[in-house]
Amino acid sequence: MTGKEVVNWRGLKALGIPYSRTHWFRLCSSGEAPQFFKLGRHRNSPPVWWLHEIIEWLEARAKTKPADAPRK
Repeated sequence: MTGKEVVNWRGLKALGIPYSRTHWFRLCSSGEAPQFFKLGRHRNSPPVWWLHEIIEWLEARAKTKPADAPRK
């Protein structure tokens, strides 16, 4: 990895992000998740995210998990 990889929606799902598109874009627009960008100018150009930002976000979320979460 060179640090310049991007990931699309399918890539997010492959990384284990369980949210729907609607909820994920809400998180992005509120600043709770990394902001997407488009590779092209066309409005139908798919959104992508920097892979390193997604991984950092996942690691930060893992560190803030509640200690008293019920065990299954």
